[in-house]
Amino acid sequence: MQTTETPVLAPAAAAPVQETAPAPMAGAVSGPATGWPLVSLGALPSSRLITYQLTGMDKGLTYHASGELRWQHNDTAYELSLSVRAFLVGRRQWRSVGQIDATGLAPRRFSDNWRSERAAHFDREQQRVVFSGNSTPAPLQPGAQDQVSLYVQLAAAMAGEPERFVPGTRLQVQTATVRDAMPWSLVMEGAESLQVDGQNQWVSRWVCQPRNQYDARVEFWVSAQQAWMPVRIRITQASGSYIDLLWRGTEPLPPLPVGTETTDGAKGS
Repeated sequence: MQTTETPVLAPAAAAPVQETAPAPMAGAVSGPATGWPLVSLGALPSSRLITYQLTGMDKGLTYHASGELRWQHNDTAYELSLSVRAFLVGRRQWRSVGQIDATGLAPRRFSDNWRSERAAHFDREQQRVVFSGNSTPAPLQPGAQDQVSLYVQLAAAMAGEPERFVPGTRLQVQTATVRDAMPWSLVMEGAESLQVDGQNQWVSRWVCQPRNQYDARVEFWVSAQQAWMPVRIRITQASGSYIDLLWRGTEPLPPLPVGTETTDGAKGS
């Protein structure tokens, strides 16, 4: 995970508080890394607009930001965007569009728009990921995601087969940024209590392991009450700077209109 490329994802909606820790789930794959299970359409989170609050620290200075996550899908396609606004930093948006197939989300284009736009294109005919900059194209692996779609794909996988995911579960997923498409190693930690909107919820923590000493450490907390979407995300840079997101609110959105997905399908810069 490049420190300048790792996006944040907004937490999902609030739900009734679970009073006791969830029991271990039998039969989950744990230990060695494993690929995605098949993701059914019914396991995908419903279309929604999520708002969140962000607290960050950079060079010893603490700052606050606001943002929103817009997730919409129909039976065959999805659009997902995350926008963040911060004082002196301005607005930054990450956007993922693509199809929905038997394995879940199949991204077609991922973009990062901050001052200028850069993008990664999933060329499925040539089985490669192509970047708008000068980066060398990367071979496209089965189940590949981008930095934003990864969280929704994981939520759908956990909703569809929750028994597979227990503490110690490992996943290795090719994850595209706008400059590379490298495998990310995810490890699921144990359940813990987290205060969300003044209420305690039992959550599970995923940790994305840094690939080297310069990479950021990504942690995100998910719960069944939130359809396995994150209720908190913390990204810590090697320098110690961090951003920490916590759910603030949500509202339902209508399904993605049929045909909308064609607007971002063409390859561009």
